Amino acid sequence: MPDMPRIATLVITLTLCSVAVAQTSTRGTATVPERFKQFDKDGDGKLSQEEFPYPYFFKQYDKDGDGLLSQTEAAGIKPIGKSAPAAPSTMDTPAPRTTPAPATSEDFKPRSHGDEATKAGLKPDVLAKLDIAMQRAVANKEVSGVIGLIHHNGQRGYFEAFGWQDIEAQKPLPKDALFRLQSMTKPVVAATALTLLDEGKITLDEPISKHCPEWAEPKVLENGQLVPSKFAITPRMLMSHSSGLYYGDIEQGARSKSGNEDATFTPVATTNRGAKMTLKEFSEGLAKQPLKFHPGTDWQYGHSIDVLGRYIEAVVGKPVDEVMQERIFGPLKMTSTDFWVHPENAGRICQIYMQRQPGTLTRGREASQLTEKPTLFLGGQGLCSSTEDYERFCRMMMNRGELDGVRVLKPETVELMFENHLKPEVGQKYGLGGAVDGEGGYAWGGANGTQFWLDRTNQLFGIFMVQTQNYRAPTYNIFKPLTEESARIASKGGMGGGGGASAMSNQFKQRDQNNDGKLDRTEVPAALFDRLDVNKDGFVEVEELNALRKPN
Repeated sequence: MPDMPRIATLVITLTLCSVAVAQTSTRGTATVPERFKQFDKDGDGKLSQEEFPYPYFFKQYDKDGDGLLSQTEAAGIKPIGKSAPAAPSTMDTPAPRTTPAPATSEDFKPRSHGDEATKAGLKPDVLAKLDIAMQRAVANKEVSGVIGLIHHNGQRGYFEAFGWQDIEAQKPLPKDALFRLQSMTKPVVAATALTLLDEGKITLDEPISKHCPEWAEPKVLENGQLVPSKFAITPRMLMSHSSGLYYGDIEQGARSKSGNEDATFTPVATTNRGAKMTLKEFSEGLAKQPLKFHPGTDWQYGHSIDVLGRYIEAVVGKPVDEVMQERIFGPLKMTSTDFWVHPENAGRICQIYMQRQPGTLTRGREASQLTEKPTLFLGGQGLCSSTEDYERFCRMMMNRGELDGVRVLKPETVELMFENHLKPEVGQKYGLGGAVDGEGGYAWGGANGTQFWLDRTNQLFGIFMVQTQNYRAPTYNIFKPLTEESARIASKGGMGGGGGASAMSNQFKQRDQNNDGKLDRTEVPAALFDRLDVNKDGFVEVEELNALRKPN
């Protein structure tokens, strides 16, 4: 599974993690964007899913379906809003184009893992390997800092912090650091909505227009025409991203053939946390835009959970931050979680960093932006939290709705979160608020690199906390397999961030036109074939595709 969910076709919030890839023009000739060049590791003029740091974008922008993003296709990924300027530092000095030599294991020392690891059934020798791998990631500037937490058999067995909270200030990363959760907000908001289900205040399949009248008559853009929606949007559809809502422009500026030929549909609502608007106003702005498909008929990552937050407000009659405090944060004692960072906790905020080229890190958005209480509480991305707070949420989920004698959800309601709520013809699985695998797994991740996954079959969950802006570090793909190895579990591969084995399998089936279980040169782009055909037998098999996703 777990964004991070390993599902292809996901779309990360454009406001906070969009790639600045846009074509510029000089005397009428398009130039190759510098950002594109940095991603294009093999210099072939196209980006593969492995080269592109945000695989969530891939399917939406790969218009010709060839498994590669051209410069033209990538130019459609436009940033919305502005990032804070990077603070001046010696790290902003342009670095040589050569990648720094990686640090070796001799430079690092494992931490001590004794009774805590043993009681949790974790292997100390593997945890030592994990310690060294995380130290190496920091030394090689994959990430500025990282916190890892592993819970197994009802016990916390690993909780370590590595690297820096603030590199320039030489401030080590503390275990109680605060992180921008981004889309890891979504499962928590879904759980909040489900407390209303438990109390009989809502049903999963009622029209949200019952409480949010702006959604009474949604329109769908179908073959260039605006048509009335065949179905009402329901809470189930919002929680499973099957509402027809999306991020960014619908089909990147699809044109209406009814009326103005020059009309394009772009959301009037912003996803900037500093926007001076209410969630009601945000929802009303979205409701004026066409849906991408008839609700309930497909899957599209987007603003669904933001609208769910508006729905919660309308049902309860209070701002969603207050509702979450009363129903989730307070009962679970998540004392450091909110849509902003209170002044007394400002010193705990983890600074976020960008990677403009391998081996270098520069400051991203400044922490001070989080210390002002917003008026727009976005359920899809707005929370800040600590590792231990999110651990309490995960423990509640693993315990089927209860933590330390306090119940926030009924056991059968938590079961609903772990079930697939998409129709079989959609071709993938998604639960309520997060990705599921149908085997006791539930997971999601955030645009700034945070990840978590729950594995009820093996009584395991992991939390991975970093702060990356506009790039995807490879560190999580090392953390998760070592976590599973430490618990003596074979890696599932499909649960986690960034397109895994299940996503590769779906791509394989789409390309296998003659259904012979392998791909020949007519079914794979020429630029990729030789790279994928590892055993050089003239065919690409699904195992060869999956092998590309495994960490070295």
